[in-house]
Amino acid sequence: MLKKTLLMTVVIFAVVALSGCGARNGDGDASKADNKTASNVSGPCKEEKVEIPNYGDKGKRLKNCFVEYPGEPSRQDKSYYIVEDICGQFTKEFVENALGQKIIKTEPPKIASLYNCTYYLDEKEYLLFNLEYLKIENQKKFYEEFGDKIEKSPEIPMENLVLYKGPKAVNGTVYLVLGPEKFISITPSSMNVAEKVNLIGAAAKIGEAIKKYK
Repeated sequence: MLKKTLLMTVVIFAVVALSGCGARNGDGDASKADNKTASNVSGPCKEEKVEIPNYGDKGKRLKNCFVEYPGEPSRQDKSYYIVEDICGQFTKEFVENALGQKIIKTEPPKIASLYNCTYYLDEKEYLLFNLEYLKIENQKKFYEEFGDKIEKSPEIPMENLVLYKGPKAVNGTVYLVLGPEKFISITPSSMNVAEKVNLIGAAAKIGEAIKKYK
């Protein structure tokens, strides 16, 4: 009788122990799955060093697809300075993410002295990103003299000016100000583009990405 009781106790203990191991193994598999899922969560681009035409050093592509070009040793501060190759830095993928729309192609400037990039939404309609070394205050005064409305948007998380031409929508230019005499303008090719694209929303996303740059 004692042997039978001991045998039953051992069997019950073994069943409980095996059940516990199975549960722990299941939890382990779940944890591994969660970790695997978490490790796959990343931005639309892989952060890595990339080759840049006509540059000896590699640039750094960020997860948001913006490309930081090699730093300049002559700079006295630690800020990153946006350079003249707009198409190279503001990649097609970066602009697509900001717009929430597909860009079918990009086009560099046709004149060497200009620093811009054209982002085509279709074969005719586009947005023009243009880097200028001009006083932003002069831009404001110019439009105000013609009676246009130009003001800062609180939605864009960096210094900016937005040009309104008409009561309906932002159909002029959005200026992202990098310094007193340096800015990037974003201009739609037509009223149709201005109505189709949320310029303020896109500029807000771009501003969030470049607000610490000069």
